[in-house]
Amino acid sequence: MATDKTIIPAGWKPEEYERFKRIRDLSMAVVRKMDNKKGLNTARYEDLFKAFEKDPEAFRQWDVLNSDERDSSLQLFYLPFEECSIKQIVEAAKILGISLESYIYYRHGERNKHGTRTSVKVPVGYVPIKRLQQIQSRKNHYSLEMDERSLKTGDVKGESKNASVSGDQTFCLLTIGADDAIKEFMGPRGDNTQQKLQMYRSIAKDGYVSLADLHSDRSSSTTLNTINTYMLSCGLKSDLITEMNTLKTEYTLNKDLRKR
Repeated sequence: MATDKTIIPAGWKPEEYERFKRIRDLSMAVVRKMDNKKGLNTARYEDLFKAFEKDPEAFRQWDVLNSDERDSSLQLFYLPFEECSIKQIVEAAKILGISLESYIYYRHGERNKHGTRTSVKVPVGYVPIKRLQQIQSRKNHYSLEMDERSLKTGDVKGESKNASVSGDQTFCLLTIGADDAIKEFMGPRGDNTQQKLQMYRSIAKDGYVSLADLHSDRSSSTTLNTINTYMLSCGLKSDLITEMNTLKTEYTLNKDLRKR
């Protein structure tokens, strides 16, 4: 009795070729479910996996199960007005075994030890979380050099750039209620030159400094002054620096006051 035998192309190991087929079949099943009417993505990935089958080394460099350093994600392209529908996403999620709906439990108003559960399943999503280790390891020490500064933001540049924080880091600090940390990073250790001078003076005199002892107005922020100038140059009235809401910078207003 004849039995079917899988023909393994040249250059493949049996177990490696089996993994390739599993990845190919799963990927193509998802792509077909999420593709547009013309099947452009399906044809694109069919050609890709045919090329991989002929060139095992190219697949090894792409293999998502074998390397975490390379981008092995599937990218789908859509034509205008032919975007992927919710129904297609649900069908693709079923193939991958991903649950898009779940019951939600609340601790408030508990009726039993398990809490209160929603009566129906609700849509759920996945939020990637990245630990912001730079806040502790790189932001929490002094800059050794402060001669090189940005004229637009007032921040230290180069190798000693420690006071700056990204937008994502700022949102995380806001989420956990770290208001004092934000005031420090965005104030004396950021672009507020007036508070910076007060901070250095207090440290040199007393050996320590408190945020409560630092005072300044909005005009001390280099970033606000830069944005305010850009807006005024576009003919947009701004009250970022002054409450007068005019088309003059604070320097011009102070100059006019001195003339009086």
